[in-house]
Amino acid sequence: MEYITATNKSISQLMNEFKDGLIDVPEIQRDVVWKSDQIKDLIDSISRGFPCGSLILWEPREKDKNFLRSIIRPERLEKNAPLPKYFILDGQQRLTALSVVLLKRELLKNLLNELEEEMPYIYINLKRFPKEIEARSSASHDIHWVLYNSLFDGTLEDTGEYKKLDDAMKCRIKKHVQNIFDYQFPVQIIHDRNYADVSEIFTRVNSQGTPLTGAEIHLAKIVPHWPGITRKFREYRKELRINYYDLDLNFLMRTITAIECNVPQIKKLSEKISKDHISKNRLNATWEKVKKSTNRLIKILKKELYLDKSKYFTSKNTLVPLVYYISTKKRSVAIGNIKKFFPLSQLSEHYGGAAESTLRKDFKTLTEASKPRFGLIELVNNVNYESRQYYRGLKIKGEDISGIPSKNVLVLFMYVLMKRNKATDWGSRNRLSLEEIEPRNTQLHHIFPSNLMLNDKNALKRYTEEKECSQSEYREAVNDIANITFLSKAKNIAIGDVAPSQYLINETTREIRKAHFIPEKPELWKTENYIDFLEERKRLIAEAITRFIKNL
Repeated sequence: MEYITATNKSISQLMNEFKDGLIDVPEIQRDVVWKSDQIKDLIDSISRGFPCGSLILWEPREKDKNFLRSIIRPERLEKNAPLPKYFILDGQQRLTALSVVLLKRELLKNLLNELEEEMPYIYINLKRFPKEIEARSSASHDIHWVLYNSLFDGTLEDTGEYKKLDDAMKCRIKKHVQNIFDYQFPVQIIHDRNYADVSEIFTRVNSQGTPLTGAEIHLAKIVPHWPGITRKFREYRKELRINYYDLDLNFLMRTITAIECNVPQIKKLSEKISKDHISKNRLNATWEKVKKSTNRLIKILKKELYLDKSKYFTSKNTLVPLVYYISTKKRSVAIGNIKKFFPLSQLSEHYGGAAESTLRKDFKTLTEASKPRFGLIELVNNVNYESRQYYRGLKIKGEDISGIPSKNVLVLFMYVLMKRNKATDWGSRNRLSLEEIEPRNTQLHHIFPSNLMLNDKNALKRYTEEKECSQSEYREAVNDIANITFLSKAKNIAIGDVAPSQYLINETTREIRKAHFIPEKPELWKTENYIDFLEERKRLIAEAITRFIKNL
């Protein structure tokens, strides 16, 4: 086709063009979503010469230049900077994944939307080069392992590990680097197409790879009618993350749709904008209402439920009807009902299986009620009923306090209860309360450290024999939520692999242990009595959650 040019570009060329701003990411593109292992697999495939897909670039028309600044991501746009020659429509995840491991990490903040500390670290073992590659969430200094970036940014040759290698291995590394740089991606370049056409192309070509969410597909259709909105999204999400609330694009699009259309289906927003040609001023006014209502809700959750972060939420869909309800109120809101709906909807897994249909049903309840507050009362009654079905009589049992921490709703309740109890960090003096510890410095702490327990043969033997379970089930028990509490990062690291029978007496007082639901009997702090410790702590936590729910 006359408006498509097919060519090839080497990784070296792509990295230089991306670094220099000749290739940019348009606002219709999502943020980076690839995980560490996906990046590692891409590098491995390239190093082995496997096909890794193609890229699609858009070369804007000359007459579009004035429009381009409104669709350039702010983190890449500098005053008087030259406009990019291309925008990437397909292959963004591959391009940005390559930049993570091939470019100097200090450049990444300027190139990518994510903060540098959230980006994965790819390491390679020089002793077994290039067979062993690992993806890690943080920097480390293991012997023989070096940051993969160092192979490409010129810093490897200055390291002691590299200098110890023989000439044959050094030659192998240089050849590996050159092979990566020389690897060719097939590239299609689209010419003479306007932005509306480009957004349509984007939604079609992105049906492969990491699937687009409904929000991302409809956002691409909305952007031509509402230029600059994704910049507003990114700026607001950054503001929220500073306050430890991570609310994604899907949430923002749902809340805008809810307030503008009185329904939660994002498709309705894109249809309404296209059909009714809603003005940018009106859409911006809706956006301001979304932010104001969301901020108001977060303030309530922090004050009433001690939820200073969204990390332990099992469903953020719970927030959507609440933001909508608050947007209808100019003055006072029913804080008591908000305070009930949020935890009970989490506990009952109200938005668990069929979240879309549940949201539609809930919005019908809200919008058909004579007043929004009556609709909210009905929603509270619904989640209260569901919770009573899930936990008979709203009574939590010790056996319910189990499972791994990830996406476990009871971790949320444990966090709230410990903060309500005015629980503190551990230590002999100058103990901060959990309320005073910055959310980013709050960590899950294994009361019985994992390494300690997994290497304790007596504890393993007693647990597996009495529970008649396998070693893998024992490992799950060590990571059970009944073995965790919340401490500062510094204290968590300082305790390390020390047994609770050794550190609890020095690090805590009776009042501190009570606030953390630590059984008071020192016998239960011994590793061989781990099974009894779990049972007793589960009972204490279950009773506290039951009291909390019934007093909502």
